[in-house]
Amino acid sequence: MRPSRFAVLAIIAVSTPGGAPAADAQVKPVEGNAEDGRTLALRACTGCHVVAPDQPFKPVYTGPPRPPDFKEIANQPNLAAASLQHHLETLPAVPKDLRMANALLSSQELRDVVAFIIALRDKPAAPTR
Repeated sequence: MRPSRFAVLAIIAVSTPGGAPAADAQVKPVEGNAEDGRTLALRACTGCHVVAPDQPFKPVYTGPPRPPDFKEIANQPNLAAASLQHHLETLPAVPKDLRMANALLSSQELRDVVAFIIALRDKPAAPTR
């Protein structure tokens, strides 16, 4: 029997790949819908992650190791949407060593969640004159 995607998402995550150079992360457009990704992440990911500061539920699993907040993931140096999507797509169904399991999201849902995470990136400060 295939576990529900929400049960699988409750398994903790402790790593996210670095991926492509930062320039690629800013140049290549994100394909998903960040708003839909936020809605899905708030329903499915809050068992382990802080998805948004205003989320209705605090993570049940807090470590150790503590799963990263979505904003922490978004601000990892050199993180690109494509590398994050690839990482999430290739997670094992049954992880080892308290790692995150494959979330069993559809391709569109995965693009939406990735778009939401990338949208959380801190904006660079405007240059002063």
